[in-house]
Amino acid sequence: MRKTLNTLFIIVLLLFVYTSSFAQKDIFIKEFQFELKKKSANQYENEYFLTITLNKNSLYKFTVLNHIGDFPGVAVVQILENDRVVASNYVNGKYYEKFMFKCTKTGFYDILINFEDNQLGSSLIKLFLVQ
Repeated sequence: MRKTLNTLFIIVLLLFVYTSSFAQKDIFIKEFQFELKKKSANQYENEYFLTITLNKNSLYKFTVLNHIGDFPGVAVVQILENDRVVASNYVNGKYYEKFMFKCTKTGFYDILINFEDNQLGSSLIKLFLVQ
């Protein structure tokens, strides 16, 4: 009986290790905070723009936390490769607080963030590498 319980325990332990080793892991890379407390006549001042390096064959996850403070705006995040949008959290009229991007080419990518409908807002965007 004791031998059977030990064998069963070992099988359960091996199954746990096996399933947890294939679980998706998110590795935090960077966060961006964008606040727009006052609109400007210059549209470029109402956007947040930065450039990051992404690696080929890597899967990235972006999460967006909106309404930090008492602001109504929701952040629209666009990933640009050579002025071409390759990913966004606003697609076909639907807004997503999390979205993934599979990088197909190592290089520099521009991140453009603005608030939907040109509203005021404060948002925190986090970037993760998915493994």
